[in-house]
Amino acid sequence: HLDLGGTVVETAEVAGPGFINFRLRQDWLHDAMVTIEEQGANYGRNRSMEGRRILLEFVSANPTGPISVVNGRAAALGDSLRRLFQFSGAEVATEFYVNDALNSTQIDLLGASLAARYLQALGRDAALPADGYQGEYLIAMAKEIVEKYGDAFADLPDEERNRRFREMAVEQMLEHQRRDLAAFGVEFDRWFFESDLYRSGAVTRAIEQMKQAGWAYERDGALWLKSTELTGDDQDRVLVRSNERETYVAADAAYHKDKFDRGFTHLVNIWGADHHGYVARLKAGIKALGYDPDRCTIILTQMVLLTRDGELVRGSKRAGDIIPLIDLIEEVGRDAARFYFLLTSYETTATFDLELAKRQNTDNPVFYAQYAHARCSAVLRRAEEMGVAVPSPSQVNRSLLTHEKELELLRVLAAFPREVRVAAESMAPHRLTAYVRVIGQALHQFYEECPALREDVPPDLRDARLALFTVTRTVVANLLNLLGVSAPDRM
Repeated sequence: HLDLGGTVVETAEVAGPGFINFRLRQDWLHDAMVTIEEQGANYGRNRSMEGRRILLEFVSANPTGPISVVNGRAAALGDSLRRLFQFSGAEVATEFYVNDALNSTQIDLLGASLAARYLQALGRDAALPADGYQGEYLIAMAKEIVEKYGDAFADLPDEERNRRFREMAVEQMLEHQRRDLAAFGVEFDRWFFESDLYRSGAVTRAIEQMKQAGWAYERDGALWLKSTELTGDDQDRVLVRSNERETYVAADAAYHKDKFDRGFTHLVNIWGADHHGYVARLKAGIKALGYDPDRCTIILTQMVLLTRDGELVRGSKRAGDIIPLIDLIEEVGRDAARFYFLLTSYETTATFDLELAKRQNTDNPVFYAQYAHARCSAVLRRAEEMGVAVPSPSQVNRSLLTHEKELELLRVLAAFPREVRVAAESMAPHRLTAYVRVIGQALHQFYEECPALREDVPPDLRDARLALFTVTRTVVANLLNLLGVSAPDRM
């Protein structure tokens, strides 16, 4: 015999060998309204990740061009994960890794390309270097330099001029990248410069530590990492080339050593899918330096396809054949861009319908999500206009909420804390974009079938339904905040 007194279980019935069906009381659903009211913006907050110090590194785009829509997907994912981790009790820091290594061929090319555009802006005869950067953004950047400095750099020796423009190019590109990311609602706790690893000697020290631990060996005049033995990589990787220049494998290992040495217990990196071959070699470097590679999670995001009227949108010559994130923000808005990037798992290609994203109806997923919040606000605003005081959920007779659509909405709202925990632990904020649609569907059915402000609705039931609108609005606002999307009161 089971004593069900004082529990949320109403009945327990044997349903065949080895099975028992439990039916829950409606009271627990009604009581969830009070919990939501009491916790407000903290409803759904939990301690499942308490004790973890997480360093979340994402975007980390090369300082050689604008932030692209592909970078934007990583930015939306990373910023939402930050919010989810913090909401689940973790201590989180965010970081952008700037690939500005002193021995970077790409940065050298960027500087030389900008120097050529500068000379062209002065009317001098100058050609872009072979494999130089073609994007017209460098033309605009060169004009800015001419306006500020005139021909001050024109007659410098080529090597000196290229060095100066290398520094200016990185500085200006980073300024543009920061600006574009800020427009997207994404800011970082730290911008970590790869060049600092070299200046501080961190790369040299990391290489020496790997040699001392027996994980590096010399062959053909180069220094190699035993990555096949360490992590099953498909081949050993070069740490120092025969010309004595360190590789990115050495710099990345030193960078992650620095992360762990700062006291972080878990590292999360968000990379593009084209970096899948780098995972094993990075983890080999981490292991060779004495750290647990399983403490470093690497998320690989798939590509982004933009479509307009069913046709694929191509990159522009102005941006060097990429699609700048800022162009997308200006066309569809920050909320739509962030929401669409989080609609699907990062493991699948994201197809972004530009025309649908701008549509002001419920066919548009972000409109549908935000409309749930706006609809709740509209009902509560209408009640006040009618002279009806909007009641506190704790003060209404919640037991009157017995209609199937009322109970279904309550079930969905009560599930929110679990959805947050699962989304955080599985690093899957796309679960929340799916879940907010479920909330919206339950809300709109409740709105249609359970009127609150119609004259024939008894005052007690009216108040209970208004309270349900109040707590629904709270949950939708909390969810949208975890996605970095606004919750408008009017649409």
